[in-house]
Amino acid sequence: MARNLKKKPKVSIVVPIYKVERYLRECVDSILKQTLKDIEVILVDDGSPDKCGEIVDEYARADKRVIAIHQENSGYSKAVNRGIDLARGEYIGIIESDDWIDDDMYESLYKNAKKNKTDVTKGMFYVYRSTKSSGAQNTVYRNPNGVDLRFAPEGAFSPEEWPRIMAFHASIWSSIYKASFIKKIKIPDTEGASYQDFPFMTEVFCKAKKISVVKRPFVHWRNDENQGNSTSAKGEKLLFMAKNSKTSLQILKDSGKYDIFKESFFVHVFWANYDFFNRIDRKYKRTYHQELSDIFSEIKDDKDFRFQYFSTYENNMMRFFLEKNGYTRYRVKTFLHNIKLRLIKLAETLLPSYRMTRFLKDQNFDIMFQNEALMDEVLALRREVDKLKK
Repeated sequence: MARNLKKKPKVSIVVPIYKVERYLRECVDSILKQTLKDIEVILVDDGSPDKCGEIVDEYARADKRVIAIHQENSGYSKAVNRGIDLARGEYIGIIESDDWIDDDMYESLYKNAKKNKTDVTKGMFYVYRSTKSSGAQNTVYRNPNGVDLRFAPEGAFSPEEWPRIMAFHASIWSSIYKASFIKKIKIPDTEGASYQDFPFMTEVFCKAKKISVVKRPFVHWRNDENQGNSTSAKGEKLLFMAKNSKTSLQILKDSGKYDIFKESFFVHVFWANYDFFNRIDRKYKRTYHQELSDIFSEIKDDKDFRFQYFSTYENNMMRFFLEKNGYTRYRVKTFLHNIKLRLIKLAETLLPSYRMTRFLKDQNFDIMFQNEALMDEVLALRREVDKLKK
């Protein structure tokens, strides 16, 4: 179908695609079902070796709002950057091709962006796991450092007015961006890297004059094992997270806003890396530790750094990167923790009373998860009420 090149869409949605054949239709269908119909959907097939290319062309033939782009495999950053370059919309969104979104996401974000005249309008998101054994299946994301978008200022505000937003998960795919603003920003080209949106997010918040938050989840962020995204990455590839953190740090310094955001920035660096550091292969762990120690050396002797957003736990863990012989301390701590886990397993096998105590503790955790689920239900009901009001 022919495209109307004279008419500018309200929102362009860029979807980078690589080896997601089993998820792609669910993702694209959720975009095409948006209540905001005046959209442009740019599907960038990054040389995917499966049938993604055929699926992309199929959608482009069926819906004139869909643009099919095919390129040699060049990585996530180049795919997204190309989509942004080609986008004609007044605003631009990015959706990862193994996720899906609620029907009214772009209408809600677009109306909020227009009302508040923002460079960036951000929504919340769910963490989705397909099996119960993986944990809670579809829960609203809560930042491990306690930063919660529900407590962001109402209406438009500058990042400097609420600097803790820099500590929140990058989640560049939960936002829309004013095209004239975002087309001047690129995702750094770090082919094969994990969490490439961290440098992008850092630059966005350093340059945005006005942002706003729609305090509702819209994106279902898939987190399954062996999925192929950064959350399931393994081996040497995880070292790219530290490199992206260094890139982000340089962007922050170059912006002249280091002192404004440093407290929230470094707790983001901690949580962005700590899980990866724990699960990286042992042969790369010392290298990863040195990379992180180099980054955190920025605050080691900074008397003005107050660890404002660090919990007691996070402060304790930071010793492994700030103190001399930190890596040795980490190895000893890990060794003792593994012994403790084995002793607990042995006690559960030999002592029924101990097993019952552990069971009761697990029940308490289940109640906590149920509370989270109830909060999700409240948010869902609020969304239904909003629809009825319209």
